[in-house]
Amino acid sequence: MCRKHTKKMKIRVNGEEKTVNPNSNIYDLLIALELKPTQAGIAVAVNQEVIPKTKWQTTELQENSDVEIIRAVQGG
Repeated sequence: MCRKHTKKMKIRVNGEEKTVNPNSNIYDLLIALELKPTQAGIAVAVNQEVIPKTKWQTTELQENSDVEIIRAVQGG
């Protein structure tokens, strides 16, 4: 009997270690963090490179990726 093990990848999100499934992309990560990727005011950088929203579904995360998520909030 062959068992398939899915090893999680370790990444850092805003300085905090997280685990994600292999082949996860930025869009998947935002959903897992209970953020709405379609919401305005969210910016994402991976390894200090800002990733345009149009590429979130095609930009796969790698082991040890350093992700920064910035959310603009309204207030004064």
